[in-house]
Amino acid sequence: MDTLSVEQTLVVAAIVFGGALVFCTVGFGIGVASFPLLLLLLDPQTAVVVINSVSLLMFSLVIWQTRRHIPVRQVLPVAGAGLVGVPVGIFILRDADTGFLRIAIVALIIALTLLATLNIRWALPKSTPVELGVGFVVSVMLNAFGVGGALMVLAWLSHRMSSHALRGSLSLYFLAVEGAGVVGYGASGLLTAERVQLIGVAVLPVVLGWGLALLILRRINEVMFRRLVIVAIVVTSMTVLVREVVSL
Repeated sequence: MDTLSVEQTLVVAAIVFGGALVFCTVGFGIGVASFPLLLLLLDPQTAVVVINSVSLLMFSLVIWQTRRHIPVRQVLPVAGAGLVGVPVGIFILRDADTGFLRIAIVALIIALTLLATLNIRWALPKSTPVELGVGFVVSVMLNAFGVGGALMVLAWLSHRMSSHALRGSLSLYFLAVEGAGVVGYGASGLLTAERVQLIGVAVLPVVLGWGLALLILRRINEVMFRRLVIVAIVVTSMTVLVREVVSL
């Protein structure tokens, strides 16, 4: 990646703050919220590595906050299935063409937008095999492209979890699969010095986003929470749609 100026680095920090605020409020969406703007400044590999690495702190904060509500026995098998998909995601991120990665990330965000817009109330069937399969697929998507957590939301919406349980369950799953992914990034040479510096810069915005989300969560109810889940996908993904149309 090219060396960023101070101004560009501050913009990256601001984008991460916005993504962290979305995630800590609704339980997912840091990639969907961040990548449309990050891809204007960073190559896809750098964007994915930085977001997935700095997200580990955010996941830990949310788990601590919601620890009493997390159905651990339900989450662990899905996280185990996700760990199987980690090497596949790392292989794709490391060896795929930059242009392909950029197009794939944009396409996935647009697909999630359409899914949320056309079928807001839909959830995947309540089935253990389905959840394990989704756990594997989402892990591949997250570690390769940095997005895909919304599919895990659909898999667990049928359980009618509270907002705290859903946010905590997602964070525990993400911490497992993306934590393993970050270890893999290091082993495969994707954690360069420049990327590690960006991760360090992004730590404070993540903490600030989590703190602001705490204030927001005190003022919303369950119905508003579920609406925010959809809005988090639709609004941020429309940014990508507009940008791609303008660039044609």
